[in-house]
Amino acid sequence: MINRIQSYTQQHSLFNSGTPVLVACSGGVDSMVLIDILLKLKIKIGIAHCNFQLRGKDSNADESFVQQYAAEKNIPFFTERFDTNTFKKEKDISTQMAARELRYEWFEKIRKENGYHVIATAHHLDDQAETILLNISRGTGIKGFTGMQPKNGFIIRPLLEVSKQEIVDYAKENKIKFREDVSNATDDYQRNAIRHNVIPELQKINPSFYNSIKELISRMNDYMVLSDENIDQLKKKCYSEKNGMAEIKMGFIKTHKAGKTILFHMLNGFGFNSDQTGQVFENLIGSNESGKQFFSETHRIVVDRKSLFIVPKNTEREDYIVFDKIPHHINFNNYKIECSVVPIAEMNVKTSGRFAYIDHDKIEFPLLLRYYKEGDYFYPFGLSKPKTPGKAGKKKLSKYFKDEKFSLLDKENTAVLFSGEKLVWLVGHRIDDRFKITPNTKTVFKMLIIDKKL
Repeated sequence: MINRIQSYTQQHSLFNSGTPVLVACSGGVDSMVLIDILLKLKIKIGIAHCNFQLRGKDSNADESFVQQYAAEKNIPFFTERFDTNTFKKEKDISTQMAARELRYEWFEKIRKENGYHVIATAHHLDDQAETILLNISRGTGIKGFTGMQPKNGFIIRPLLEVSKQEIVDYAKENKIKFREDVSNATDDYQRNAIRHNVIPELQKINPSFYNSIKELISRMNDYMVLSDENIDQLKKKCYSEKNGMAEIKMGFIKTHKAGKTILFHMLNGFGFNSDQTGQVFENLIGSNESGKQFFSETHRIVVDRKSLFIVPKNTEREDYIVFDKIPHHINFNNYKIECSVVPIAEMNVKTSGRFAYIDHDKIEFPLLLRYYKEGDYFYPFGLSKPKTPGKAGKKKLSKYFKDEKFSLLDKENTAVLFSGEKLVWLVGHRIDDRFKITPNTKTVFKMLIIDKKL
């Protein structure tokens, strides 16, 4: 078995003879066998043990066992006791998920602080089978059939193609001591239920079940490569990213026979699961309601006419900024604006929306830059009243946004500049007619947007 594992680690470039490895060790047969094999391969290791304090005296006995083993073998030892139940309640997650979050965060801390290149866990072929069956029970795509990978970031899994029975047999043959976790014998956890009730029935149907799982994983990893290549090609037709915002053209998705699956692959990286993707897709082929929003833990989707826009959900930003004199530069969330005061005789007016030219003498302080609020209005320069040509009429920004077909994101991210109580500039769009340059203007307050992001 040692030769197989050595070959496997070389095939997947998990480590080499000079790589210091931090081994996650519970004291159970899997991790104790992993340590024994790594030592026989002459790998420099450290041992990290988590005491989740879930089994009273047994948890403490596990910790003492691993600590004593490390001392006997003269191996660096790290341990931590976690208040898992409190963490679980605070996060409102399962015990298994709480333990997972706690241990991997702590493992990474120990790895960084002590110079270990990778963290080795003792996941094996039986764990792979359980993972895939769990994924199937929850609903999965191709990725769910690929199981755990030999290497994921700094996590390596040298035993992934070794069965539990082989590990147990190795422990007997090599007289390896270990601790038995009694919770493994219960069906309280989903994995245990699959381990004790589902897999034995599948083995009756197919005695070579675990070999079939290995072959399935190999094929599905190949299919995943092909799928990713195809999705990358499809993305070029309907997906783009700019300034932290992703856009998906809905027309392509709606008309493609595999539109829902394509959409899943595009949204999955933003934290949207298959159920949420289904809701988004149903909206596309149904009401297609502009302005409708969907949320994952990290992002939100905004439906806007012909596109889906995906943006970070919890972007913190300033509410406003105030000036008691003309600034040289303004940095306000998504805006960078350059300001200057120029004599009218030196003005060279450009019509781009990035520029604003304001009669300096009409400015009152303080100047206030903020985002749109319900009830804001202005007198848009260049938009005359129908009955009084040449004279701008009062218009609510909400009406202006609607007439100009602003998206929800445009409205949220367009700033407005006020002088005293009067709106001066809908930034990037129009100034207020009350602040326009006239034949009587002597000095111009010039503003130029040099950068604007989401």
